[in-house]
Amino acid sequence: MQAKRLAECLHIIRWSPSTLANGLRTNDDVVARWLSGADEIPTNVGSWVEALTFTHEASDDMRPTLTETENRSARPRKKLEHVPVYSYNLLRLLSQGSVVLRSLFGTDDEAAVFFLVSRGLAERDGDQLIITPVGKKMGEIPAAL
Repeated sequence: MQAKRLAECLHIIRWSPSTLANGLRTNDDVVARWLSGADEIPTNVGSWVEALTFTHEASDDMRPTLTETENRSARPRKKLEHVPVYSYNLLRLLSQGSVVLRSLFGTDDEAAVFFLVSRGLAERDGDQLIITPVGKKMGEIPAAL
């Protein structure tokens, strides 16, 4: 990665050089030397920043457009939405207790976690995925009649 690309990536992900330094657990001078071109950017750092940039660009495509009313802090109406079965099954599992994120792997798990978190049905708490009150309500099965 070149210094110019690092600066572009930081702009895209809306990070300051200090934020990058903090994320890498290094000091600001190291990042400043990379940005000035004085020091070579390590390959693993460049790869990580590119991955963050890619993810951020992809999430920007999903950014909601707020109406004028919503911009004034009005509560938006909830739309009915299909919950994929795999995500619902993970939601049901979360209703029994938190799930260690590292125990989830693969594209199905990643998609289910993304779906639940993006809809406010689950949230990350450290290395755990936990259900939110909204998710708990949705994951309940009504008692038989």
